Amino acid sequence: MPIRKKKSVPQRLIQQRPPLTPMASPLTRQEVQRLQTHMRKHGPHSLTPRQHDAIWDFLFNLPESHAWLSDMVHQTHAAQAGLRPRTKIEA
Repeated sequence: MPIRKKKSVPQRLIQQRPPLTPMASPLTRQEVQRLQTHMRKHGPHSLTPRQHDAIWDFLFNLPESHAWLSDMVHQTHAAQAGLRPRTKIEA
């Protein structure tokens, strides 16, 4: 059986992208969608920490986010209560 030579393939160097164009502050829904689209296309490191924080702040201030968070808290409390051993009084 012949021995195969190892191919020498140069690895792509990861270069940090320049930050996206300056964002409008405070963020609008369109601005958040623009930043999220850019992040999905170029990766999470393509946005600055300030842009990440601005997206999270915008999403946290939405009423549906508060409804979702409170629902998740209720589910977590119910799951934790289900893991506790029951006492004779509860049974």
